[in-house]
Amino acid sequence: MAGFKRDRHVEERLRAARPEPSVELMRSLAPTRAPRRQLALAGALTAALLVALSAVGGVSYAATAVNHAVKVAKKVVAPTKTRRAKTPLTISAGGDQYRPGYGWGDKNHNHVGPPGLQGKGGEKRPPAQSQRTEKTVIVRTSVRLDEQAALYVSVLDKNGKQLLLNQQGSIVGGKVTGPQTKSIHYTVLVPRLIPIVVQIPQHLVKKGQPYRIQVRAIDPQGNKSTTNSLFVG
Repeated sequence: MAGFKRDRHVEERLRAARPEPSVELMRSLAPTRAPRRQLALAGALTAALLVALSAVGGVSYAATAVNHAVKVAKKVVAPTKTRRAKTPLTISAGGDQYRPGYGWGDKNHNHVGPPGLQGKGGEKRPPAQSQRTEKTVIVRTSVRLDEQAALYVSVLDKNGKQLLLNQQGSIVGGKVTGPQTKSIHYTVLVPRLIPIVVQIPQHLVKKGQPYRIQVRAIDPQGNKSTTNSLFVG
């Protein structure tokens, strides 16, 4: 028992002699609170900044920038949808170059009623001339147009089905460009004799079968005319 008491006294002496943290150290470790004056000053500065930004549109700009960033992020993250490529069958481009006094719809180059479409020698139209090459069938004809009009040139088989045409190398009034199409479009500002040369992929034209070049004309008032030139494949 005496030994136990001696050990107990030693423990009490050691506990009494242990070092204590200073008051300054305890204050430095305690969480500090910003004085009310500092908080009030920060709030006033924030409010003033918002007022200044709103005066020059800064707030709106910032909001727009954030919104744009969100949309961009959605586009980057969202999976893209696979779309099937479509072959353009009606897109083409061609037309007379503008000349002074020949603006579209000019009254001096238009008349009442539908456009007149005639053959080179008058109303009677000779058959179109066709030529078969290694890859294409070339067909030539012409029409005389008596007023401004948008021309649409197609090739039809005996059942009235439109064939696919090569625009590259074809001529309707002038050279046309673009992808393959079933109707070549050319705008005529200067009424005159319009040469027509169309190229058709050879495998679409059967030898000995009848075909026709169909020319439709629509004037600035919406009046329409149609003419056909026959040929044999």
